[in-house]
Amino acid sequence: MDVRIPPLLVLLLVCMRVRILAPYPFTSSSSLRPPPKRILNSGHAFFNVPTDPLIYTKIFTSLNVKYIFTTSVTSNRNIIHLFNIHGQSIYLTKLVDVQENYNRRWYHFAYAIATSGSTGTPKVIKVPHSCILPNIVDLKKILDITSSDKIAQLTNFTFDPSIIEIFLNLCYAATLFMVSKTLKNETVKLLEKIFHARVTVLQITPSLLFHQWSTECLKTTILDKDSKLRILLLGGESFPSMKLLSEASHPRNTTRLFNIYGITEVSCWSSINEIVKNNVDEPCLGKPLSETIFQIRNEDNEIVIRGDGTLYIGSTTRICIVGNESEEDLNKPVFRDTGDIVSVDDQHRIFYKGRRNNIVKRFGNKVNLRELERVTTELSFVRNCVAFWNAEHHKLYLCLSITDIKEEFSELKDDIMSHLKLLPAIYKPDKIIIVERFNFTSSGKICQTSLREICRNSEIEIDNVNNLHINEIFENLWNNHIKSRGTGFLMSGGTSIAALQISSAATQAFNIEFPELIGMLLKDFTFDQCINYIRNILISRDCDKAVTDSIDISVNNKIFNKDTKKILNTEEGKTYNNTLKKKENIKSLLENISNIEILKTYNLQKCVDASPTIYRYSETELYATVASHSGIICTVNLLKTDVSYEIKLPNRIEASVLILANFCGIVGCYDGHIYCIHLKTGDIIWKFQTQDMVKCTAIMCTQGSKIFVGSYDFNVYCLSPKVGDIFKSIDGIQIWKTKASQGGICATGCLHQQSTSILFGSLDGSCLALHQSSGRIIWKRKLQNPVFVAPVVLRTGYALFCSVDGTLCCFDIEIDCQMWRYAIYGNVFSYPVIWTPDSTSDEYIILASHNKNLYCLEIPQRTIEENEPKLKYTLQLQSPIFATSWCEDGYMFVACTDGIFKVFDLLEGKLLATKELPGETFSSPIVHNDLAVLGCRDNHLYVLKLS
Repeated sequence: MDVRIPPLLVLLLVCMRVRILAPYPFTSSSSLRPPPKRILNSGHAFFNVPTDPLIYTKIFTSLNVKYIFTTSVTSNRNIIHLFNIHGQSIYLTKLVDVQENYNRRWYHFAYAIATSGSTGTPKVIKVPHSCILPNIVDLKKILDITSSDKIAQLTNFTFDPSIIEIFLNLCYAATLFMVSKTLKNETVKLLEKIFHARVTVLQITPSLLFHQWSTECLKTTILDKDSKLRILLLGGESFPSMKLLSEASHPRNTTRLFNIYGITEVSCWSSINEIVKNNVDEPCLGKPLSETIFQIRNEDNEIVIRGDGTLYIGSTTRICIVGNESEEDLNKPVFRDTGDIVSVDDQHRIFYKGRRNNIVKRFGNKVNLRELERVTTELSFVRNCVAFWNAEHHKLYLCLSITDIKEEFSELKDDIMSHLKLLPAIYKPDKIIIVERFNFTSSGKICQTSLREICRNSEIEIDNVNNLHINEIFENLWNNHIKSRGTGFLMSGGTSIAALQISSAATQAFNIEFPELIGMLLKDFTFDQCINYIRNILISRDCDKAVTDSIDISVNNKIFNKDTKKILNTEEGKTYNNTLKKKENIKSLLENISNIEILKTYNLQKCVDASPTIYRYSETELYATVASHSGIICTVNLLKTDVSYEIKLPNRIEASVLILANFCGIVGCYDGHIYCIHLKTGDIIWKFQTQDMVKCTAIMCTQGSKIFVGSYDFNVYCLSPKVGDIFKSIDGIQIWKTKASQGGICATGCLHQQSTSILFGSLDGSCLALHQSSGRIIWKRKLQNPVFVAPVVLRTGYALFCSVDGTLCCFDIEIDCQMWRYAIYGNVFSYPVIWTPDSTSDEYIILASHNKNLYCLEIPQRTIEENEPKLKYTLQLQSPIFATSWCEDGYMFVACTDGIFKVFDLLEGKLLATKELPGETFSSPIVHNDLAVLGCRDNHLYVLKLS
């Protein structure tokens, strides 16, 4: 029977002069003589050496280790003594050339341990007796531990719950049940040993419990009606579903279940909660253990009494030393950030919601991976599941193990997708993967590295079109989101998010762009229509190669705003929205640029996808205003970055703010209103109700007497920027309203001075010119695909519209004639920019694409016949581009979705400087002199210094 205490642990326990009681006797060798001084008695600490050399080397350095018990000897160690235990040679060695350090601050530590490094660089934790002993005393009392108990020791020695298992046993003269590594790997046999050995206390992670053993095996062994297992402690991960526990337990099983929680930085456990069987309520973390304080803080580091926040664990006595900290420098009580998001209810109960780094941004929305896992495990056939987010490819995987691998995957997937409708559409995974067996870390948690590999390997099956039929590949993509193939995409329940997912996945699967696919899906095309389009593109791929590589530019007399990716027109040296907009030549400032520094950040609580607006009222006042998904509108003084103002609207904002005089601004909101507000006080000057959300940025007519804005309710609105004098109503005054099309309007309009009209594009592909005074439609055309970006006007007065498939169409709206058409074959969410260099009369169109390329098109101005664009150059980047780039005086500023902000020499395409932001970037940068301002999906507004 291979159940015995490992030789190294035997030696350690003897050296610590502790009592050992094992389920089976071991033979003590005559050479087993403890050193003259016992470890704990002499005031020294111990630690178990991890297998990872990077971790144990760090520990050796951090702790000034001198002596090591080992099974092998290396050249940098001298042998002090040889022991023989169970036929195994154990050497007590001393490290050579170790600098002596008599720092007495370390002598009171009981042991040292390293964090797993799963959320960052591993940290060395030094644990004093005063931190771990309260745990031992508390658990003895709560679990009623006596000398008749038999406690399983299955936890890896480098994971601190093993300390609880060992010393809870030793302190109260219980029996310690230990097994060899070989037996641990024989899971069925291990369960039988635990059961037949009559183990009474078992501590284990939920993943390990339910992945090693089926519910049927548990129900007939340790969770049977006759089981001697008194206590089952589940910790280290989120508590499993009560449904799964119920299935794994005999109805008359009497084992007590506990949800136990803690972090290594406050070794070991911090709270415990006994779970009542058959209780359908979500289990909470329970009350803190002795000498332990729980504190919940929001993103502003304010204490939360009710609601969501990050959990901090603190104490005035249970204090570990983390890394290179000095105990004398710590202010008590010392709080440690758990990195866990929790929720507090009205009864002050704390519920675990997931790791902070498991809340990811997907299509601009927060997705809690833990919530996806929780809902998935409600299904009876799901044994275990993990949601994995691949940030690089923006793909959400749902990996799961099931109870019966013989069941048809297609049927299971249908059940899963149907069940996941309980969650918002943003939670729908890109791919579901059945995992036969998860890999685990030494701590008993699912290994994220192997999970990443599983997800990567799952894509190999569709990497090569020759290995699978086109129909089969696209059918898999379609079926991940839509059940029916007989009706159109929208009629079958498709959404704009699903359309983007399918289009992106198809591009990755076939390694080619399908620019019209999003538009086809949003126009309710059927599966057969879409697959025919894909097949035709693939057949002609060799003769119709997509152009890739370009750079993005912006003109001197325009301010670019992204949120709705708008361009605000302004003429240099003139009034801009009733404010003085004075632009200075930045060429001299940027000629020697080599670095980008973060000058200041501002936390807006949620994604900042909107583009900032920069404006000034005098020579000494320069401001930037931007809004976020939280509804917060932040105004900052760029000359005094410590001065800022925040106000809040009731819903998400994706539009940029139109600036008026005296710190008044106009902006649309997801609540369907258009607001005129004071940017410092938050006073609502007026608001106007549309019938759907407003993502479009408002623009103003040349005279400043009208503003124009579109809504998702298909209408364009013309409003007065001022309050009515007669009734003093806070309702905005409507001048006119026109239903523009059958599609929502998200892109900013553009003034067309030659015809005194306003241009708009819509999501049904409509391109319109409306009379500024009456709203009458004076010109209208229909493109084949939706328009997500604002039109622009060329020097000739021609109107340029770009559809989402990357097709540029140039119209002479006064004679209703299409002048030319140009396709870049890549989805476009970034506004076209017109660039006119000082050295030539030619115009250039700069366009960034989702296909990771920036395009520069040249429009010759010599003759009418030569005014069709020609590709001048392309620049390929490493990630898709949603933001409109800023171009000025021969320099280009580009923000990619991966958070990389780059500055290029526009004429030569030379990269001058790069700065990486900590989140995805959809906000367009705005540049003024040596300052760049842009938003980020890490919830912050960034002010960058170009140096």
